[in-house]
Amino acid sequence: MMKFDRKVMLPDTDAAGILFFGNYLKLAHDAYETFMDAIGFSLAWIIDEAEFMVLIAHAEADYLSSLRLGADYALVLTVEKLGQTSFTIKYDYVAEGGDKVATARSVHVIVNKKSGKPTRLPEALKERLSQHS
Repeated sequence: MMKFDRKVMLPDTDAAGILFFGNYLKLAHDAYETFMDAIGFSLAWIIDEAEFMVLIAHAEADYLSSLRLGADYALVLTVEKLGQTSFTIKYDYVAEGGDKVATARSVHVIVNKKSGKPTRLPEALKERLSQHS
């Protein structure tokens, strides 16, 4: 698990001052990039040097209540599932009072850069991901 303390900023809102629904996935991806960097698998390294890519095969979000402009919240990232060739990350959006206001998930597939086909999750990545489940 990794927690990110955040505040709803103006560019993230719609005309009503509420966190725009599409931005939940953008904010989740921002947290994912920071998380991957923190565990030693930055997306820049993967793109430039690794023999594999990490592609998003599925993303979803459920909205339970709104977050308004200026609201403090936590974005809690947890590795929910580790498979042979993929992993799933869950994102919980928790308002300042402790209420969960949204959840999101992303499924990431490991793909060989040369063949473009799914390949086994590298052991070092699997080990680091498992520390956050």
